[in-house]
Amino acid sequence: MEYSKYLKSFVIGSSFPVFFTFFIGFHKLKKKEYSYFNYSLIAPLWFGLWNIISLSIAEYFKLSTRTRFLLISLITYSIIITYNTYNKVYNFTDKEWYIYYLGMLITYFLYQNLLTIVQHI
Repeated sequence: MEYSKYLKSFVIGSSFPVFFTFFIGFHKLKKKEYSYFNYSLIAPLWFGLWNIISLSIAEYFKLSTRTRFLLISLITYSIIITYNTYNKVYNFTDKEWYIYYLGMLITYFLYQNLLTIVQHI
């Protein structure tokens, strides 16, 4: 097994250009019940690990890079919004939750496109 591609995948997934938009968005949230410090430690690990998982899935099912990142963006988006909603990570009104869901969806698709570009460098 070639471990260097998984290490590369982790480094790319946890790199600053990938999670920067998430950090900015989280920092600007006023009604969060979660510390920025904890988020800044967990987010890069989350993205790095999911990038490795997506690589493994893509290799197993022979997915294109675009399909790989589209699929993993939908999976991770679903996990995050479900977790955050269920655990009331944010103190939002119903309208704010809908705005959050839309914003996260847009951000995850930007993330997906950025990873597609960076992976080919």
